[in-house]
Amino acid sequence: MNILILIERIMLNWILNFIWGDYNQKQLDKIKPLITAISHFYAELDSLSDEQIQAKTEEFRTRLQNGESLDDLLPEAFAVVKQACKRLVGTTCMVKGQEVVWNMIPYDVQLMGGIILHQGKIAEMKTGEGKTLVAVAPVYLNAISGKGVHVVTVNDYLASRDAEWMAYVYRRLGLTVGSVVKSTPLADRRNQYSADITYVENSELGFDYLRDNLVKTLGERNLTWRPLNYAIVDEIDSILIDEARTPLIISQPREEPTEKYTFYAQLVQALMPCSSKKKVSKGFIQEVLNDEYGVEHEEDGDYYIDEKTKTAQLSGKGISKLESLLKVENIYKDMGYGEIHHIENALKAKAVYIKDKDYIISNGEILIVDEHTGRTMPGRRFSEGLHQAIEAKEGVQIQRESQTMATITYQNFFKQYKKLSGMTGTASTEGEEFSKIYELEVVIVPTNRGIRRVDLNDKVYFDQKTKWKFVKEYIKFYHQMGQPILIGTADIATSEYVSRLLEREAIVHNVLNAKFHEQEANIVSRAGKYKSVVVATNMAGRGTDIKLEEGLNEKIAQNYVSYMLKVAKAWTQFTGKIYSEEEYLLIKEALEHALDLQGETLENGIQINGVNILVKLNPKRKQNIDPYARILVRPQDWDQKDEEEKDLFFGLFILGTEKHESRRIDNQLRGRAGRQWDPGVSVFFVALDDGLMRKMGGEKIQALAGMLLSRSDLENLELTQSQFTKSITRSQKEIEGWYFGIRKHLFDYDSVVDKQRKRVYKLRDDILEAETDEAKRKEYVESFKEEFLTEAKNIVITQISNAEMTGQSVADLLIVLNKEFGLNMTQAEYDQIKNLTYEEIKALLMERFDRYFAKVFELISEELLFDVFRGVHLHFIDKLWVDHIDDMQNLREKVGLMSYAQLDPLVMYKKESFEKFQELMKNIINSTAGYLMRLDFEAIAGEAQASTSFSENDQENVMGILAGADLPQQKTQNTDARAKIFESQDDGEFEIFEVDDMPKTSPDTKVRPNDACPCGSGKKYKKCHGAN
Repeated sequence: MNILILIERIMLNWILNFIWGDYNQKQLDKIKPLITAISHFYAELDSLSDEQIQAKTEEFRTRLQNGESLDDLLPEAFAVVKQACKRLVGTTCMVKGQEVVWNMIPYDVQLMGGIILHQGKIAEMKTGEGKTLVAVAPVYLNAISGKGVHVVTVNDYLASRDAEWMAYVYRRLGLTVGSVVKSTPLADRRNQYSADITYVENSELGFDYLRDNLVKTLGERNLTWRPLNYAIVDEIDSILIDEARTPLIISQPREEPTEKYTFYAQLVQALMPCSSKKKVSKGFIQEVLNDEYGVEHEEDGDYYIDEKTKTAQLSGKGISKLESLLKVENIYKDMGYGEIHHIENALKAKAVYIKDKDYIISNGEILIVDEHTGRTMPGRRFSEGLHQAIEAKEGVQIQRESQTMATITYQNFFKQYKKLSGMTGTASTEGEEFSKIYELEVVIVPTNRGIRRVDLNDKVYFDQKTKWKFVKEYIKFYHQMGQPILIGTADIATSEYVSRLLEREAIVHNVLNAKFHEQEANIVSRAGKYKSVVVATNMAGRGTDIKLEEGLNEKIAQNYVSYMLKVAKAWTQFTGKIYSEEEYLLIKEALEHALDLQGETLENGIQINGVNILVKLNPKRKQNIDPYARILVRPQDWDQKDEEEKDLFFGLFILGTEKHESRRIDNQLRGRAGRQWDPGVSVFFVALDDGLMRKMGGEKIQALAGMLLSRSDLENLELTQSQFTKSITRSQKEIEGWYFGIRKHLFDYDSVVDKQRKRVYKLRDDILEAETDEAKRKEYVESFKEEFLTEAKNIVITQISNAEMTGQSVADLLIVLNKEFGLNMTQAEYDQIKNLTYEEIKALLMERFDRYFAKVFELISEELLFDVFRGVHLHFIDKLWVDHIDDMQNLREKVGLMSYAQLDPLVMYKKESFEKFQELMKNIINSTAGYLMRLDFEAIAGEAQASTSFSENDQENVMGILAGADLPQQKTQNTDARAKIFESQDDGEFEIFEVDDMPKTSPDTKVRPNDACPCGSGKKYKKCHGAN
């Protein structure tokens, strides 16, 4: 039956392929006619002068305005770019202070990649295919519209380098180019973003977006003064997959003390880890079948570690120990959630986050190391107090926790572009995620020339000790042969361990990791030289282009020949595997030179100088991993006892010391070798107790192998069968799927906040746009007048209703209203009104309210009234949005517990977040209205008129006007503490006046020294009227 099912599946796949064909190839076939058209235009443009080529840009803009689309212009525009590149050949360009001679003209496959980028897709192109140049044609085409194009890079170096380098093409065609990196001054960023094309580092782009949504005027915006139009993201899988949920945060410090972090860091030192993983219930039936039901598993430690999720969880024994140490009866009841959170962070800092792997210490500061790139991330901090816990653990200065002012993930930020595309060498493995979350299609672009690199099967060893023994042997041999070696490690600690191994063997090498990132360019530039050895983290796996030294492979071939002849003279047969025809010719030439051969045919065998040499070609070779030929060199009287076999590799040797959870990271490391038809080899060394292997049950395989083989056999066991490689690849796929599920689930949560963020930012945008649009300003002022008056009346009515419900006297109510809203009542009015009923007071105040604001709104110009409304409204939008972000984070943590009640946490999160957002919008108008009610608009109008008479052209800053006004509460000698709306621009210093539910004093009661003064000044009685 299983055979029948298999046959059916094979037939179904054959039918589908027959009908639909290779989807990727179909996409490439659709592009080929465009390539032909580009070639046609390119030939026609040969007759034009440089000035006529540059004039094509204005011609394209005119045609675009006249109704043609960018797609219509594509063939000719791409041809213009190709012509510009051709005419630059031989030009000396200054790039990052170095002279570079331009020698690039786009190949057809590069133009193919450019068309894919223009279509809003992802172009997967192998390393060395010139992705920097690939982006130029689609960038030029889309920049013609004048709406701006952003080329996003993974670091500052690439952003500034590519901007300087490719600007020679753009400026030749009449376009402007800018670049934004961390060192770009904020004052200059608008100029850079105003260029036709801007190269920008990814995090700076996100931070500029957040800054733009905190400003008070449109003129202060740098990035979003025009809509986000088109972006090409270089290394798109790094930014939109690896860092997709990395939050970009602008924050300010909280006032929480830092001493507690040190205390908890010391406390958790008393806790010991459990020797095994936490037992998870398999269900009642399964436990009964396995005779495990009711059996309690003894805990031998205080906490469990989960490497997969990077968490540490207290055991029952650990909870009891903490309760004893802290002298509390119940840690959860007596300590509270906040303190439990700090303890958990201290535990994670101790047990899960490892120095020189997850972070490094530089100049007394904890710097996070990106697990995917191996680079440090200056300015980034672990959230929710974890960074402070690590600082306490390491004994460096502890920074205060911060309150988030604005935040967004890369995932949500880049989805705002009208058109988005990207390029990378490794995107197809994450094609499903790109499609489902970003609606981006991945198209694999063929290489300009074939790939000769040999990707060997993984080499699997019993344990770490055995693995490192073989790693050292491989490095020694191929270094002796002169082959450049790039040793890839998973973290900084491993790279330093390898460095110590090499030092003991007296092998000169360079170390490239986050600690030595300043030397990156210099190290990479020499990595392809004869006998070069570089030990690197994943830093070397992306964005580096290693070029081989001239004549390198000829030197290596000569060393191989010398070695094989030396082995043969020691009465040992040498067998060498050769992996390509080109490499065979190198060996043959070196043999001819070493032995002075004159046209002998090695395939037929030769005898010379006491050795036999025979080459056996492999006619069945199908792939790079299959040897092209074997060369046998042995003494003429060989006794068939001693043999030595080696692989004869050329080019760059990529030696991975551990497999990553993601296939992309491994492929990126492999991709450093074999660029543009260069030879190369890659192989990964894996131990059964490596991190990845532990997750896939390597410990069980270790135990089984330990029972079947002796220790000496295990120490020399090397498994290279393809089954092991396939098994590891399957496990990587499962882990990738697991992570994708997590990211997809978290994306559902993030989408809720993202929709709210867009609503709030849209509200801010509408207010800011009214600043320069007279019609919008008039509409805003009129609508907000009405909204303000309605809400203000509701506040007063609510206050009166509350007083009536609680039995508060009318006299006390009047004191509260006078204090909160500055009614400016005389003593005679007070004596008269206090005898009215609640309904009469309500009617009187509403009438007085309408009369007062009708008068002051007539006194104040529309422009000034707009400034007043805008300033206060924006302040409360920003302030309450910050509080809302905290509330949403707390809600996120709370709903996780709802699954225990058989409720879907996501559904509950959406429901409660909607309610909270509705409350936020109400609070914004309520707080704004409440604040405006406390202002003396007559005083503001008078001072504003005085100011404008000095300079009619200066735009009035309403915050400056209000901060400088000395507004009275009542028309007496007493001043009002509410005279200043903003003490400073720092929200942390902003004072908010709250309405008391119950007043503390009334005219009929005795006023104590520390009571609020009945005059309503807001001061204590002893410092106001009681001072006399």
